[in-house]
Amino acid sequence: MRSGSTFLGEMFNNHEDAFYIFEPLHPLSQFGFSKTYLNERLKILKNNLNCNFEDQYDITIPWKSFKNDEMDLAETLDKRGDFIFRSKHRRLCAPPFCARDFSNDLYSCNDECGLVDLSLAKRVCQPLISVAKTIRFVEIELLQQMAEENNLDLKLMFLARDPRGILESRVKIYQKNETAPFFANEKNIKAVDEVCKKTRGILENIENSEWLKNRTLIIRYEDLAMEPQTKSAEILKFAGLEVNSKIVNWIDENTSAKNNLSGTYDTSRDSRKTALAWRSILDYSSISKMQEKCAENMKLLGYKQMSTDDPESDVLGEIKLA
Repeated sequence: MRSGSTFLGEMFNNHEDAFYIFEPLHPLSQFGFSKTYLNERLKILKNNLNCNFEDQYDITIPWKSFKNDEMDLAETLDKRGDFIFRSKHRRLCAPPFCARDFSNDLYSCNDECGLVDLSLAKRVCQPLISVAKTIRFVEIELLQQMAEENNLDLKLMFLARDPRGILESRVKIYQKNETAPFFANEKNIKAVDEVCKKTRGILENIENSEWLKNRTLIIRYEDLAMEPQTKSAEILKFAGLEVNSKIVNWIDENTSAKNNLSGTYDTSRDSRKTALAWRSILDYSSISKMQEKCAENMKLLGYKQMSTDDPESDVLGEIKLA
């Protein structure tokens, strides 16, 4: 959803005391926000957070024998090997899961490493802090029951972004043949409006639940981008993890890129420049539309309205969520 989740996830993926799990709910992504498979989603989350990886994914198609033309992209992501998005997990691309260390060459991991030993993965995961990155899961009010029934010391991190920034990120992808200032088309406006509606539901659930309030850290993308070391330390402390030199160096390398070669889903970029870039990249009429549609969310999350076409406007305030 273009909110900085790649960077946040990779921070945990690089932490030696975390067992990072990348988008375990993707096999059900075709159903969008439908509640049809809600119980299945909760079961997958429970199993992954408890380090139980057996019997979840198709193990009949090992990487080396897979033919790309047999499945569409979604099926490829879900069914290649026995661990979804195996090559997104640095730990699973290094010994003891691979004969050689491909944790810094994840593309080769796909071809050079065999199936994941799921029993070994469970043993490696159990003494660590398991961290699952999920998108398109909004029924957070159901997580208390899941956690209590399964004796999970569950903590939630909700990553939010200024809807104007999400819009700017989308138009650069889906209207890339145009030039700034971008006039966002209705399709992109509608897409971000839907994000705002889902975000409002999540914020309401947090407001109405003491359990969620006590266990949820709301993270603004802009705060993480503007002060990456400080905010990352706060996030890691909340998760029960320590800041170490490896993480400090990784954060520095991935938030102060010295070139502009980063791709859409890369983490390497000058985060301070990208955080508020929408002020000069979006046409003011597009900004105004987004402010009108997402006004309530913006107020709760401390995003100030931009009343004039001023790229230097102060647009960050304090989070007002109780």
